[in-house]
Amino acid sequence: MILTLMGVIAADALSADPLEALRELARSEPELERLRRDKVRAARAAGATWEQVGDALAVSRQSAWEYFTARIRQELADNANANAELSEVEAMQMAVDEVRTVRRRRRH
Repeated sequence: MILTLMGVIAADALSADPLEALRELARSEPELERLRRDKVRAARAAGATWEQVGDALAVSRQSAWEYFTARIRQELADNANANAELSEVEAMQMAVDEVRTVRRRRRH
């Protein structure tokens, strides 16, 4: 793992060989992505808007929202496709029930 100092990658901690340094950077990406997602989740839970998140990441509000909600949106689409036989009323009731379940979990 690359050593960091105050959130900045310490260039002198990287290999002198540029190709090995690139490999080290590539190996660090999954951990950096996990940390980024964790911090976005924490910021949103603390009440940050997508605009604030985007500003912090130096991207637009829309880009931040699209990137960090892509997996959830895909899961919702997959779930909708798997339940195509539901009527609109049944699907709405299922959604309402899910929201109530999530809200109950948050309260406890």
